[in-house]
Amino acid sequence: MDSILLKYNSLDPASQKQVSDYIDSVIARMKNLKKGQSPYKKRILSVSKWSEQDVKTIEKNQAFNEFKSEEW
Repeated sequence: MDSILLKYNSLDPASQKQVSDYIDSVIARMKNLKKGQSPYKKRILSVSKWSEQDVKTIEKNQAFNEFKSEEW
């Protein structure tokens, strides 16, 4: 552990900030994996404009997709 601190302390402040930001991103990624959501899925879910009622309506109407027309 001491060797890591020595390496970190030998960096200039801008490089130390990069290392710190990278460590933060790795920790955030690990937390997301533990929750069972990928970072991509989490971002996509956060931009949805559909309400729960909209989703329920679509799910209810998907039953109509099961009907097939007669083939000629």
